[in-house]
Amino acid sequence: MSVHAGEGSPHLNSVRYSDSFALPRMADPSSKSARPARLNRAQKQAETRERLLAAAEQVIARYGYGGASIDLISAEAGYSKGAIYSNFDSKEAVFLELLRLYMDRDAKELERIVNLDPASLSQAVTGWLETMHVEKDCPLLMTELQLQARRSPAFAQRYYALQEQQTRTLARILKRYFKTSSRPLPMNPLELAAAMTALAHGLSLQHPPSKRGTPSVAGRIIDNLLRLLTQR
Repeated sequence: MSVHAGEGSPHLNSVRYSDSFALPRMADPSSKSARPARLNRAQKQAETRERLLAAAEQVIARYGYGGASIDLISAEAGYSKGAIYSNFDSKEAVFLELLRLYMDRDAKELERIVNLDPASLSQAVTGWLETMHVEKDCPLLMTELQLQARRSPAFAQRYYALQEQQTRTLARILKRYFKTSSRPLPMNPLELAAAMTALAHGLSLQHPPSKRGTPSVAGRIIDNLLRLLTQR
């Protein structure tokens, strides 16, 4: 299972620039009372990175990894390509950071859920799985990066390190899930985590993207599987 929104600066009104990132919208310049305070350097850089990552998410969904050029990403974000090289050392670094954000956000939410009391756990997991990958392109991003890892040994080293970190995090979450459910783990937690991740991404790619308000097909199947594994 993989990996929802960045934070805008406090003086800006937040709007959805893409499915996964909340990006800032400047207040109406004609309203003096609504004029925002000036951004400091760190805030400007954080805003630029957020916009670049949101743009990269849009571009890779449209053109794939090979077609997602630095020029297209920077144009989508409304910057010159120098903005990318000021924040990332390469196109690969942009997409690896995007993937890391997906993984971190899912992991934090799942960590919160598995710390719930046993009576609330099952319903919370079902609710999370129902919205898994809805209007998000994480499975597509993962597939594109997996293919790139097969082509580029240098990229593969960084990608597989990130993937291993995700698997270990999910294994820890699954161990807690089964413990809270008072059921034994059915197999090695690392292998179960890897299987769940592959199942989530594979099922998501085999079906049309779920629309807002429509439960995720992949999430429903994984929820049923978890219920079978934890039934008494």
